[in-house]
Amino acid sequence: MKKSKILACAAFFAVCFAANASTTEVKESVSGNVDFVKTASDNQPANVRFANQLQKELNSNNLKGAIALFEKMPASLQNDTGLKNLLSALYFSDGQYDKAIENSEAVLAIDEKNIEALEMISMAAHAKGDKKTYQATAQRILAVDPYNPSVNIQQGQDYAVTKKYKQARTSYAKALKGDSKNEDAMFGFAQMCYYLADLQTAKSSFEKLVAQNPDSAISYSYLGKISAEDQNYLRAESLVKKAISLEPTNYDYYMDLGNYLRSQGKFDAAADAWKTATKLDPTYFLAYAYLAGVYDERDMFDQALENYHKVIQTNPKYFYAYEETAILEYHAGNYEAAIKYFNKAYEYSQSLSYKLMIAACYYKLKKPLEAKNVLTPVLKTIDREKQTLDYTMTRFWIDNYNRNAEAALLQLINKEENNQKKGKMQFYMGLYYEIVAGDDSAIEMYSKVAAMQAPMFFEYRIAEWGMKAKAQ
Repeated sequence: MKKSKILACAAFFAVCFAANASTTEVKESVSGNVDFVKTASDNQPANVRFANQLQKELNSNNLKGAIALFEKMPASLQNDTGLKNLLSALYFSDGQYDKAIENSEAVLAIDEKNIEALEMISMAAHAKGDKKTYQATAQRILAVDPYNPSVNIQQGQDYAVTKKYKQARTSYAKALKGDSKNEDAMFGFAQMCYYLADLQTAKSSFEKLVAQNPDSAISYSYLGKISAEDQNYLRAESLVKKAISLEPTNYDYYMDLGNYLRSQGKFDAAADAWKTATKLDPTYFLAYAYLAGVYDERDMFDQALENYHKVIQTNPKYFYAYEETAILEYHAGNYEAAIKYFNKAYEYSQSLSYKLMIAACYYKLKKPLEAKNVLTPVLKTIDREKQTLDYTMTRFWIDNYNRNAEAALLQLINKEENNQKKGKMQFYMGLYYEIVAGDDSAIEMYSKVAAMQAPMFFEYRIAEWGMKAKAQ
């Protein structure tokens, strides 16, 4: 049970207790809080004064003030298990888990089968990481109440965290048998159906939840995801906008909105959604990554580069950003910066491609010695027998141009059976022709790379740029 719901239950109990404590009349104020109207004299019994003071503290959300009142609780109420459970709930909501457990144990000393007290011990033990006590108490509850919502929901959450979605769904289903209108159980069950790709059941379950609670923003969000799964992006957009209207500061909703807009070809609107996400949480990298990607796809390289830098700043371990940043820095002619980011990419993946690109940057900077110094140590790490093409290409970049070596290398490239490997080596041959030999043969090599069907290597883009530059 969430802390907010515990407090709501606590407040409700206090109202009911006060209403039953005397002739005091209970009414709802304009603000929505509960007020007490004196119908007798000001000389109220101690239990009534206690109830009124308690409700006042709860209405103002003053947990510590409410807890402090129990120290002066009238003697006639000392063994009231309902009030003791209320105090345990207050301790739990205030993060005082040990005291919540201790107080609940006192309730069990009076009533050993008190389910509320057992539930509180289970929740508090779970919250403080006492797995043994939590599990023992949970089993004790389930032995007498197998469909107990609180325990089954908690078990469902535990299964979900470890991605045991089928077991989690079973636990939430049991909770719903105990309380068919429990929103935590309804949501958990629907979410697990979504994770298990049972989209029809997920859809009907989320629709049932929003029918019960029209303000369930996250349910609209998931209904949007389900519509997107069916490629109905316009409806997905409408649904997530409903979620946003209810929770306008939710980062994830704007991320989803951007995806649905992008899928409709509304690139500027998608970018605006992701920009909003960056404003909501400037420290998280994902929206910057999405922005960088959509700008990159549209050849808006300055904006893409700006956002890739933001990705690196907010998440230095997101190594994919280093490669993309290096490529765009290279395209912009910022070779020193490209060297920096290709080196960072190499820290995460020891790819020969990164070293060859670093060498290319040094050649562009008219620093051939530095280029050779980058590749010479790499040559020593390549198995000449097993990686003949890699070794020969690296050696070709290090040595002074030799026509016989060129012919031998071209022959090896032509014999390469792996299409992706062949395309990469054609690119580096073309790049060598472009920046080292000054040979128009670069266009021939780049055109072979560009003609490939959806190659899965970053050099493809640089080959296209190289062709465009030569055509101008």
